Amino acid sequence: MSRSTIPSPTESSAIFPTPAHAAHHTPRAATEVEPAIEASRIPTTELLRRQMSHCGEYTFQALNKIGKLSLEDTGRITQQYLKYLTTVEKGRPFMDALLFLYFEGWKRPELDARDTLLRLTKSLITYSKTKITHLAFTHQTDTPIEFYNSFPAIAEISRLLGSPVVQVNEKDFFTVTCINPFTATAAARLIANEIQHEVGRKPFHFVTTTDMNAWKYLLGRHFGA
Repeated sequence: MSRSTIPSPTESSAIFPTPAHAAHHTPRAATEVEPAIEASRIPTTELLRRQMSHCGEYTFQALNKIGKLSLEDTGRITQQYLKYLTTVEKGRPFMDALLFLYFEGWKRPELDARDTLLRLTKSLITYSKTKITHLAFTHQTDTPIEFYNSFPAIAEISRLLGSPVVQVNEKDFFTVTCINPFTATAAARLIANEIQHEVGRKPFHFVTTTDMNAWKYLLGRHFGA
């Protein structure tokens, strides 16, 4: 649950910790307004690309610090992920850093993906100081169609960052989920800022994670992905 204030543009460089001081901080969504905002305030591709690059860098650094990723692999896979992000076309969802690590960095088979990613997800939850809950039943939640229709920018944030909204109560609070707690946190803060811009107050928000199967099912049901 969060009521953090919106950082000014001059604070944007400090929103995500650098590798030198990354320990035990959770990445926060950048909120600076870019000159070329599209209709309906839908965030630009470049803004969301930066969010994913910050989340990716932080994810790999965290995995290194908790012994899940060697220093050599951390640098190598980080560079590969950042390069991948530059190739994502406008309107296409970004691959999460954990998926990229498993399938592109480690070249592991689909068969073992769910269990391995689940262990990584729970390790990242333990690493983070932010209160994050792991829910295995997120696929049983309702699809917030009216909420997405009321806030098309939020629908795009959720779709492109792979962080669907799994619970919402008017404009007072909402819950997002992802396999990566850092990506979910960044998406939640972007969504909270969007609601604050529209209604004048920032809602409470909750961040959860789920397993790969439930997450893929949610993405398909919410966005046809």
